[in-house]
This record gives sequence, C-alpha cells and structure tokens, in this order.
Amino acid sequence: MSNIRETIGLLKTQWAQPREAIHRGERCPFLLACSFAGEPADALGQFPSSIPDDVREFWLTTRCATLFKDQQYGQWGIEVLEPAQALSETSRQAIARPRDFMGSDLVLARFFGDSDLVVIACNPRQADFGSVTIALPIDKRSDWPVVAESFGEFLKRLVEGQGDKYWEVRN
Repeated sequence: MSNIRETIGLLKTQWAQPREAIHRGERCPFLLACSFAGEPADALGQFPSSIPDDVREFWLTTRCATLFKDQQYGQWGIEVLEPAQALSETSRQAIARPRDFMGSDLVLARFFGDSDLVVIACNPRQADFGSVTIALPIDKRSDWPVVAESFGEFLKRLVEGQGDKYWEVRN
C-alpha cells in the first residue's frame, strides 16, 4: 500500500466525523473533518506523464477531497481539486499572474477562507520536481514558501499537524 493510500485511509478513519484538533498545543476553536470523493478520477489521460507519482496516486484513489475543513464556518481547510479543476485553476492563475506561475506548475489545491494555493512543481528535469509550494495571493514567487519535497510528505505533515498550516510562523 502506498503512502498516499495509507494517508487517505488514516484520514477517512480518524477525520470522517468532525472533531477537535490541536494546533501547536492549542485547541482549535472549531471542529474539523475530512471527506473524499467516492470514486477515483477518470480523466488522467489529459495530464502529461510528468505529474508526480504521488499526485497521480491521489487521483487514482479519490477524485477530490476536502481536508480538515471547518464544519461550522467553512473558513479553514484545504480543497484538493479534481483533475479538470486543477487544470482550469492552473490556467487561470498562469493568465492572471504570468510572472509568478510557470508552465510546469500545477495548482492542486486551494485553501478555504483565504487565497493561498498548493502548487506542485511538475518539470521532471528540475531538481524541485514534485515539491509543494504555497502560492501566496499578493507575494511574488520568490517569497512563496516551499513546504514539502513531495505531495505525500505534505499530506503526512498536514495529518501530523491536524490540519494546521505547519509552515506558518506564529508568535
């Protein structure tokens, strides 16, 4: 069983029902839950073979997901997009912000409650292939944090932090 499938299984088991999370030692003020599409994606043929294996595995396991979504206000959590939505959002961002988004980027997910995006590096000829960057809405690309070397690592760290944005520095 792959790490992605194991992580999805863990999230389905532990976070299907809304529950309290602990973020950096503090109780989260709202209940969080995860949900997944019941079926895998069926349109991966439109993607080049250069998407990382862990992203492909995610979509072959579930078409889309909401992770650690705030069940009361809907202002916290991550929406992992289905393939067609990811292509559309990637294209939209490339047009809106051509200086920041590269042709090999894939916008895989977006956050509820803010405009941050999860971007996957999809150029297999680059050292950062598969890495996860958080695209910030008003910052230029050079200021975007790289938060994981792979989508699998990103999910693992997100689970360990119970949905906390582990890359953000808080005082």
